[in-house]
Amino acid sequence: MTLIPKTKPGEYSAELPAEFSAAELADYLSVYCANPLFRSARFEELEIDDDPYRRPVRPEDLSFLRFDRPFGRADSSRLSALIGHRMLLNINDTAKPMFAENMTPERWEEYRLFYGVRNRILGELVRPLLEDHVFGFVHDTVAEQTADAADPGVKTLTEVLVGIAEQRGRAAEEVLGLVAEAGAADEAAKMTAVQLLAGTINAPLRVSPVMVPAADGTGAGALAALTSGRSQTHPVDAVLSTVMDACGFGLQPHRYYQYYLPSTLAAMNYLNATARDHGRVFEFLGAMCVRTLDSLALIGGHGACLAELAGPAGPADTAPTEAALAPAGASAEAETAAALDEITRTILEPLAHRFGPQALAAFDRGAREYALLLDVHHDDLSIQLRWIDSAPAYKAKAERLQAAIDEHHIPVALDTFVESWEECSTTHVHDDDRLLVIESGEMEFWNCFSGTHKFRPGDKLFIPKHRLHGSVVLSGECVYHQPVINADLDHRYG
Repeated sequence: MTLIPKTKPGEYSAELPAEFSAAELADYLSVYCANPLFRSARFEELEIDDDPYRRPVRPEDLSFLRFDRPFGRADSSRLSALIGHRMLLNINDTAKPMFAENMTPERWEEYRLFYGVRNRILGELVRPLLEDHVFGFVHDTVAEQTADAADPGVKTLTEVLVGIAEQRGRAAEEVLGLVAEAGAADEAAKMTAVQLLAGTINAPLRVSPVMVPAADGTGAGALAALTSGRSQTHPVDAVLSTVMDACGFGLQPHRYYQYYLPSTLAAMNYLNATARDHGRVFEFLGAMCVRTLDSLALIGGHGACLAELAGPAGPADTAPTEAALAPAGASAEAETAAALDEITRTILEPLAHRFGPQALAAFDRGAREYALLLDVHHDDLSIQLRWIDSAPAYKAKAERLQAAIDEHHIPVALDTFVESWEECSTTHVHDDDRLLVIESGEMEFWNCFSGTHKFRPGDKLFIPKHRLHGSVVLSGECVYHQPVINADLDHRYG
């Protein structure tokens, strides 16, 4: 966050004043996360059953993380990104009404803690620091891409969206291929579906003309679109429901919160940020148009296959939705072309007519920034799926590395943990490659939804940096080590 000097008497700046330094805001982050709703997870909270207010953040990690400067794309799944985005989602969700199915006295107390004035004010106070940290590289990348470009017109923006649609189509095919070829395709399908479910809880799958500012001067319904709940207004929504049914997923808000990848949260929070900020309504529209194309590519184009891979309910239930999505033999390309035509007629042309070049330029920025976040998400999900499917190879790699460390007496940074029965590690990532080496006791380890590994004394696993994982101790006590593996050591012996 760029903090400018305080304005002199009589002067005014639209930028954030310097009443708070970055260090002071970092302190407020700790105060914000002291809310008991955000404490680390217990063993029974791997899935958060009927409690939309319980959001494990791992606040203890704030003691060594910094949020006062942006990171680059290569670090977009780092620990500060994961925790920063978790906090942002929690902040953004205070603008959305959410209720447990069973509002017990305990839930009402959590409701008060979540929507209370203290939590909301602290959240809004730290929001600029977090958003600059996690989205800085996105803004900078797109600004550089468009620095010398002329103001885009409707035709130019349609061409931009065509290119994005083609890229989303290729990405969807790659993800489906990874899932289909996985040794445990059902686990890979469910981990992918968790990310889709997170997004659809957060925002509609498709853009709507009602999101465009009205001709009578009233504002757009951007935030309303994010708080109106899930509605099936297009066959792609029905396909998604089929996927969720095949996975056995319920619709309780954020039940699978611990399994959201950093990049999943990033896409969610970008829509939240642009929807809540009335000064960014045109960026929101650009992002939602890209979300429409992405939904058609992955869910519309491959949702039936994903459902079939996830569970036995898929094949029998997908025929009606497949037929509805592609009537009379229409291809996925035809469906995308129809969506692009509709976007041009109902979004771009009205924007050009009513608001002109400035609105179109902002639309372009939002479309490009969200498309970049989807590219990042594709990389993040693909790497996670490959790691999930390669446990034997990563166990063997860990054996080679530990043997080299022991044989050659190689000094390495080392963290050692002593944990007791049912002590749980909230899902997290590391910012360096590490080994997991069990000295004594037993541990259950997971790096995806529904798939676990049981480790005993002597077991080892290589954990790549930025890969989401968690664990729980299954014995009275478990002692384990995490040697840090640098690039040279990995290159020589990994």
